Order: sequence, then structure tokens, then C-alpha cells
Amino acid sequence: MATITLDEAKRDIAGIEAGTRVAFVGAKGRVRIGTVRIKSVRCNKEGCTKCPHATYAYAQYRVGSKVTEKYIGKVR
Repeated sequence: MATITLDEAKRDIAGIEAGTRVAFVGAKGRVRIGTVRIKSVRCNKEGCTKCPHATYAYAQYRVGSKVTEKYIGKVR
């Protein structure tokens, strides 16, 4: 399975698929490798009948035993 960088994922956001391997440099300069997760996010406003408003891509990775997500961009 090929791994892409976070910048490549942001450039080709329309063609990105869930499960794609993504690599990026974390906050402390460490290389992090994760997978792309596509999810629909609700606005949580009371009485909203249009949710979910959009679908977003996140890079999901582990820091020790904790699973963390980094925002990539809006998919649709």
C-alpha cells in the first residue's frame, strides 16, 4: 500500500479514499503515519434538519495508546 504525504492529501482532497496511508511531521518534529478517515460532522445546533452539512477527511494516528486525528480538509 502506498503512503502519501499530508500535503499530497490536501491537494488531491477530491480523490482521497478512506484507508489511504498518510505520513506527516507532528508538532515535535516526529514523523507520524496514519490512515485517512472520512466522516460526516453534525453542527449540533438545536432543531437543525440539514445535518450533516459536510463530509471531512482526517488523518487518524496513534500517539502512544491514544488515537488522535488531524484535519485534512472538506471532501464534498
